[in-house]
Amino acid sequence: MTTRAGLEAEAITRLTERIEPRDVRAILVQCLAGELAPSAAVSRMLAENGAATVRLAIDDVTERAASISRASDMLVHDRVDELTQVFVEMVAAVAETLEGIKPRPEPGRASHPSESAEPGAL
Repeated sequence: MTTRAGLEAEAITRLTERIEPRDVRAILVQCLAGELAPSAAVSRMLAENGAATVRLAIDDVTERAASISRASDMLVHDRVDELTQVFVEMVAAVAETLEGIKPRPEPGRASHPSESAEPGAL
């Protein structure tokens, strides 16, 4: 009979096999094993790789969890869901922050330098 830890390890292997780059896969394995908090996992992956790479890896694992998970994999499936949620929240927070720091034109000022120049001026 296979132990709970053995079943978890098999599920994690199924969900993360062929995930590239390897450093992303290693972080995902730690997270899905419960050794690394999802927020720390996402932060580490983003620090080492671009957001697009991280998103592809998380989307791939999420899709696999939805399609190949078994009843015995529910703890791992819950960790995948949490990881996905943390990633979505972090991306939204970054987008909101970037939106808040965008320079806004002052009232009464032209948004383009050419609009404020006198006609015929270069």
